[in-house]
Amino acid sequence: MDAMPAAASALNAQLDRKITIVNFDLHRLQDDLNDSISSAHFAAAMAKFLPDIRRLAALPSGPRHAFELIVKLVGNLNSHGGLEASAPSAPRHGGNPDERIDEHDDDDSAGPSARAIDEDRRARQTFYERMDTELAAVVARRSAEGEDWPVSREVKRLEKNAAYLKSLGIEPYFPRALDVMRREAQYRDMGGSPGQGSRY
Repeated sequence: MDAMPAAASALNAQLDRKITIVNFDLHRLQDDLNDSISSAHFAAAMAKFLPDIRRLAALPSGPRHAFELIVKLVGNLNSHGGLEASAPSAPRHGGNPDERIDEHDDDDSAGPSARAIDEDRRARQTFYERMDTELAAVVARRSAEGEDWPVSREVKRLEKNAAYLKSLGIEPYFPRALDVMRREAQYRDMGGSPGQGSRY
């Protein structure tokens, strides 16, 4: 069955449903606890889908589905506020960070410490970098399949997302994958064969 294009559609539907359910459950748990789940825990839950997404990308017609699922995983983490969402309204920068850490560590009601928030941000960054690498590989596979893929339009879509997220302080957004896609788009515009410009 895995050799048939229909297998990709079936696996994609299954994974998409599972990702949606896990994302919903995590948000519901967060609401029930009336507290934020760390980005590390949220990212770990999303990353568990990567082996199956890689398997999907290896199927005929699978890369285009895998592309959307990886974008969805990142979107799910973006919609998760992380520990920063439950922090007090003190400025993110400025002041004495050591004083803020001590204050928060001594008083649980003050919310997460500055140290915990910094670790949360690093967890998000690590997840973004991992997803960027995964998406770049999927882009290469998708381009090599030779499908009628409007790469330039897809680049604009991701760039629009990146600009919006940057305004919220979330960056970078798929820098490596976007670079691969821009090269592929340029190569196709010059009359090159699909897949030649996306080698990385």
